[in-house]
Amino acid sequence: MAERIIRTFFGFDLPHEIRQRAAALRTLVNDPKRAVRWVKGANIHLTIRFLGATPEEAVNDIAAAMQAALAESPMATINVAGTGVFPTATRPRVLWMGVGGDIAGLQALEQTIHQAVGPMGFPREDREYIPHITIGRVRYPQKITPDVSKFLHAEYESVKCTLRELHLFESKPAEKGVVYIPLATFPLEVIDQEGS
Repeated sequence: MAERIIRTFFGFDLPHEIRQRAAALRTLVNDPKRAVRWVKGANIHLTIRFLGATPEEAVNDIAAAMQAALAESPMATINVAGTGVFPTATRPRVLWMGVGGDIAGLQALEQTIHQAVGPMGFPREDREYIPHITIGRVRYPQKITPDVSKFLHAEYESVKCTLRELHLFESKPAEKGVVYIPLATFPLEVIDQEGS
């Protein structure tokens, strides 16, 4: 029997307040042709590392390697504010909410994941990891590009949150879009900021 291949990624669940802000931001995009495929509220998350095609039988080995690698990884506190698009405002492909705060900690976490799963055959992306929260993707090809100018100038109350548990998710096709199923959870260390 052929082994089952699944799509996986590492990421964090996010609080309801961020999903509320995302829903409000959607209304600022002028998209008469419905070119934007919006991320459902329950699926809004912060991706740290996308693995992609993963043999299902490798999940336990990945989880074990990560358990060891993350033994002393600290929690990270982020501040969600601002908006942006990749690659350009005139040809947007991805619409996102900005992430500030402990960016160095998130980048160190991405590096830790790479060190654990890289030897298992999961290559690292060429581009530098830039934390962001994807809330929409533009369908291509298309004749009309949505107007994202109001979206890019949006102001909203920022949301501060602490990322306590990293998850290994399976991205599974569903009747309407995809669902994200946690396959393993890795609690991060509480670091005493007072040093006491």
